[in-house]
Amino acid sequence: MTLTLPTVSASITLSGKFQHGITHNILGHLNTLEVSEVTEKVSAGEISITVLLNNSTKEVKSSDHYALLKDFAQLSHLALDCSEIDTAPMHRIRVQRDQGSEGNKRLILLDVDSTLIQQEVIELLANKAGAGAEVAEITTAAMSGKLDFAAALHARVKLLNGLPESVLDEVRNEVSLTPGARELVNALKQLNHCVGIVSGGFIDVISPLATELQIDYVRANKLEVKDGKLTGGLEGPIIDRAGKAQSLFDFAKNCGVDIADTVAVGDGANDIDMLKSAGLGIAFNAKPILQSVADISLNSTHLDTVLFLIGLSKKDLAAI
Repeated sequence: MTLTLPTVSASITLSGKFQHGITHNILGHLNTLEVSEVTEKVSAGEISITVLLNNSTKEVKSSDHYALLKDFAQLSHLALDCSEIDTAPMHRIRVQRDQGSEGNKRLILLDVDSTLIQQEVIELLANKAGAGAEVAEITTAAMSGKLDFAAALHARVKLLNGLPESVLDEVRNEVSLTPGARELVNALKQLNHCVGIVSGGFIDVISPLATELQIDYVRANKLEVKDGKLTGGLEGPIIDRAGKAQSLFDFAKNCGVDIADTVAVGDGANDIDMLKSAGLGIAFNAKPILQSVADISLNSTHLDTVLFLIGLSKKDLAAI
């Protein structure tokens, strides 16, 4: 598979134990793959690449400071912003991973709300109950780590009491995938990796989507419904911060992969334990509290940018 610059345009911040290897991997595609082509595009003003140095002066270096992108790519700084000028023609870039990781079967576990999908399902439901603003405020506090997630979840779900069960169908129709989500899942499935989703949201809404995408493992909360109406309660155990981390271990065992070969992607405070437990934790357009513990913070409009970070080989890409 070949990705295009508009698809992978992103700001990527690296930290933790994966910093050196991932930095080399991301920037490495500029000097190991199609260097002359990319250099030509930069010289023509069609591609602009910027690196923000991780030092007190926050000095910014851009690709036009270097005659050869090979030299530019050797820099081992912490942030990369790669974008294409609007008027530039499409330019295709390939990426590869370290050969040592080639062939490893992985489990990639994705958060759902504001990660796999663009919306927060609880807020869509709350809008039906006229409590959208109140629930959105609680959600923001919970995802920022200011409120206990389980307590915040119960408080929000309580406001849904009395809604007809039919609102679940309405909300399912309002949910939209994050750009690149379908492409990410399809690519991973073609490469025989396991894909799971885990959510502090509701299985009642996301189950059809998981079936459509052929997701291997799914875990989420279950809304209680009686006499055709939501009761404002939940059924079964709460999928909270600890529940998400446990799901990672459970799914990895079922998939037959070591925890070191797992990748977790999320955006909020309830994803902290999951990301810290995974072999590679990626914060996607995430709250600062999650970015502070993630191996990689990825700020991008497209979820399939994740493919750059888990280390795909030429052989993998050719198979897609």
